[in-house]
Amino acid sequence: MTTLVPNPLDSDSQYHRFHHIDIAALEDLELLDELWALRPLLWGSPPDHWLRERVNKLEGELQRRSVDSSYKLSSRPKLKLAEGVKL
Repeated sequence: MTTLVPNPLDSDSQYHRFHHIDIAALEDLELLDELWALRPLLWGSPPDHWLRERVNKLEGELQRRSVDSSYKLSSRPKLKLAEGVKL
């Protein structure tokens, strides 16, 4: 599990990830993807592990975006029904 924790001395992007600076720049789907990928890994990890901190930060950012009325979540284009299908 230590390989999942970025090494802040390797690069700027690893430094930003280690300190959660990168979260504000992530797209909504990237936030959700990372959150869903990390949650199963929390089982059995110590309470002070970096992954728990990361998940808390990701959840906080998603909560902030959903509450902030000036922020609009990424809108998906509406799907067009296939021709011949009537609902």
